[in-house]
Amino acid sequence: MRRGPPIPPAVVWLGGTGLLPFLAGTTLAWVGDGAAAETGRFAVLTYGAVILSFLGGIVWGVAAAETHRLDRDGSVELFALSVLPPLVGWSALFLHGPHGFTLLGLAFLGQLALDKRMRDLNLVPPWWIGLRLVLTTGVILCLALTAAAELGNGV
Repeated sequence: MRRGPPIPPAVVWLGGTGLLPFLAGTTLAWVGDGAAAETGRFAVLTYGAVILSFLGGIVWGVAAAETHRLDRDGSVELFALSVLPPLVGWSALFLHGPHGFTLLGLAFLGQLALDKRMRDLNLVPPWWIGLRLVLTTGVILCLALTAAAELGNGV
């Protein structure tokens, strides 16, 4: 059972809308033909890289805002880890076949671990990890389904 205050409704709504491009691209990858399916796969891959950059930026912002509460090592740790998601997301754009989707999926799991670390350090609201778990599950499911569509397409 989750403890603490509920996730603010606007955060739930806005976070959920962030899944829409993943859902649309995944759907297009499955039901589209030829160029349309390729566009869907490209959309999921590039949007995944963009969202990883966004999440890395959140970590950077949290580290900057909370530097006064962290010791030097903790602050350096968060700043250093915040640059990994955009670098990994960018790298995934260069991988062929399902490999880019796999790398993004692993990166989103790593980001979830970093979200948990920020929660454990009391740097984010208590509801943060619940939100991130739901959104990450949705993202990884879309990445896996899109990779499967690509494999089924013989790419």
